[in-house]
Amino acid sequence: MTIRTLDFFIRDAERAELRACRMLLPETFSPGNAPEALVAFGRHDDLAGAAAIGWQAVGDPAAFPVSVHVLPKFRRQGLGRALLDAAAALARGEAAALQPWTALREDSEAAAFCLACGFGVHHRILHFSGEAERMEAMLAAYREKLDRSGWIPAGARVVALPDAPPDEVANLVAREFHNHPERMLARLSCLAGTPPDPQRSVVLLLDGMVVGAQLVSIAVDGVPEVEANVVIPSLRRGWANLLLTHEGTRIGVLRGSRRFRFFCDDRVIDTVNLARRSGAEKVATDVVLRRAVA
Repeated sequence: MTIRTLDFFIRDAERAELRACRMLLPETFSPGNAPEALVAFGRHDDLAGAAAIGWQAVGDPAAFPVSVHVLPKFRRQGLGRALLDAAAALARGEAAALQPWTALREDSEAAAFCLACGFGVHHRILHFSGEAERMEAMLAAYREKLDRSGWIPAGARVVALPDAPPDEVANLVAREFHNHPERMLARLSCLAGTPPDPQRSVVLLLDGMVVGAQLVSIAVDGVPEVEANVVIPSLRRGWANLLLTHEGTRIGVLRGSRRFRFFCDDRVIDTVNLARRSGAEKVATDVVLRRAVA
C-alpha cells in the first residue's frame, strides 16, 4: 500500500524499518505477535509516524486491533487520521471494524483523538476499589443461603491456582478475554511476563473440570488486583460466580488483603451491582472503541 499527500508519504514498512516501528509502537510487538506495520515520512523523507494492525479479530462485531504513533513535530497535521485510514483500507474485506490496541482511559487524549477520527464507544470498562473484609462479609451472607439451599453441586470445589491444570485455566481465561491460550499458559507457567499471585488466585472445579478462575496480581503499590474472574457460560449468574468470588475474596482476606481492585464490563450488571452493594468506589473508566472499516 502506498498513499501520497502534499505533506506525507505512507507505505508498508520494509523489513529494515520494523525496528523503528517497534520503538514507536512497543505494545504491538511481542514474541507471539507480529503485526503488519505502516510507516509515514515527511516531505524530506524523515520518519513521521507509524501504524500497526493485528490480524486476529476479537469481539462482536469482529475487529482488528490497531495502534498509531505520530512523532511530536508532525502532529495536528492530519497524519494520525491518514494512518488510521490506511489501516482501515488494509482491513477492508477481512474484518468489520478496527479497535484501539488496548482499552483507553475515557478522559485521555488518545480516546479524544480516536473519537475525532470516527471511532465510537462500543462499551466501557469500570474500575473499582473496595474493602476486602466488607466484600467478604457481604458475599458470606449470600454463600450461607446457597449452602442451605443445596444449589451448590457436591462435585464443586475451589482450589489454589497451582493445584489446577494450567492448560485448562489458560484456555478458559483466553477464550473470555480473546487472548492466545499459549500466551496465557506461558504466563501461568512463569515462562513469559509476570504470573498471577499463586497465593490469592483460585480456580473453580466441577467434577474435576475447570469451570471458573479468579486470577489476582499484586500492583506496584502492593494492592491486589483481580485481573480476571471467569466462569463458563452455562454456569454464569448463579452459584458458580458466587462461590468463586467468595472463596477468592475470603482467601485474600486470610492473606492479609485489606483493599483490592477489580474491573468489569459495564454490561455485566451483576458485577456492577456487587460493587455498589459492597461500597466499592469507582476510580476510573476505560472505553472500548470501534470504527467500521467500510
